[in-house]
Parts: sequence; structure tokens; C-alpha cells
Amino acid sequence: MDSGLKPEKLNLDGRTPETSEIFKHWLRCFEDYLDSSPSDVDSARKLRFLHGRVSHRISAMIETATTYEAAIEILKKRFIKTTNEVHARHLLSTCSQLSGETIDEYVERLTALARNC
Repeated sequence: MDSGLKPEKLNLDGRTPETSEIFKHWLRCFEDYLDSSPSDVDSARKLRFLHGRVSHRISAMIETATTYEAAIEILKKRFIKTTNEVHARHLLSTCSQLSGETIDEYVERLTALARNC
């Protein structure tokens, strides 16, 4: 496996607004890391790698999973939340530029908020 692709340990709090995006990015990096192996990695070994790349709290969440796929499903249910479009539209419509924030930063923030609408 390519050590340059080795993702950081996943240590997420499910209550932060960016949780879904952070988890999706981490999962993509983790799967790329697993795919970089010159040989096929079986489900049991993937599960061991997964336990090694998550925090102790998250590892406890997936302890009951017997396969890698089951563990990933548990994590997806926990960290990928459906967006409430009404709330997302409210956040977008009430967003205003912060003092000291450049136009580019403001537009970037607006674009991120618009993705959920």
C-alpha cells in the first residue's frame, strides 16, 4: 500500500456542520489507500485497517460489524445526514458578508451553502 495515500485517523464529532463532507472525503481517501495495494485485500483485513484508521470512539461504534461493508454502512448512517432543504435555504438567504471577509471568501461560503439547497 502506498503510504503517501494513508489517510489521517478519523476523529469526528457527528454534530458539526461539515461532518458529512469530512467523512465522505476521508472515506474516499481510505478506499484509495486500500486500492493502492498491489494484491487484493480481503474484507477481514480491510476491517482491521479500518479499525486502525479511526479513533477509539468510532472503533467502538463499529465493533459489532463482522465485515468491512457492514462497518462502512454503520459509519455512513452515523455521519452522512440528509440535508433539510428549508433550513439550508434559510442559511443561504440570511448569510451576510462578515467584517474582514474578502469577496472571494464570501462567494466561496455562499457556494458551499448553495450546494445544500
